[in-house]
Amino acid sequence: MMETYKRMNTDNNGQSNECYTRKCESEKLVNFLNLYDLKNKTIWCPFDTENSNIVIVLKENNYNVIFTHIDLGQDFLNFNPQFEFDIIISNPPFSKRTKFFNKLNSYNKPYIMLQPIMFFNNNSMIRELIKDSNRYRFLLPNNRMGFIIKNGDEYIEKDKTTSFYSFWLCKDLFLDKNTFIEL
Repeated sequence: MMETYKRMNTDNNGQSNECYTRKCESEKLVNFLNLYDLKNKTIWCPFDTENSNIVIVLKENNYNVIFTHIDLGQDFLNFNPQFEFDIIISNPPFSKRTKFFNKLNSYNKPYIMLQPIMFFNNNSMIRELIKDSNRYRFLLPNNRMGFIIKNGDEYIEKDKTTSFYSFWLCKDLFLDKNTFIEL
């Protein structure tokens, strides 16, 4: 299990890519979700624990949330949920993107995934966007997001100091909106 965890949460150079979503960023997303009638939907957060800010903020706003995490023995790439869900929302590891999105798309459910701008460097992701362009929307923060970074046993909150821009990739949601939506 630990070896799988290390492979999932490191980039190709063995560097950790664990960047957790800050509460303020989760609140921006959920405030946007509150504009839509989604509270009767079950949301699966497959890369999250009960302490995930995404899970916390969704629950604070009365959403029905199920969370799973590799630390709980639920490796997304090998896990087959035995529960019903309507939407998938999470901040997945930024590396191994193709494998994660292949699995996500296999569920044929709407999703919202936090992604770095480097998403556009992945050929298979570009092909997917081109193939199904009418099914995707981009929720765009008006500035770079900060993250919570794990450094050993310590968690450090970074306030907009990442060197990259991030956005929420949405599939089969908000199709009444323009492709790019300011968050």
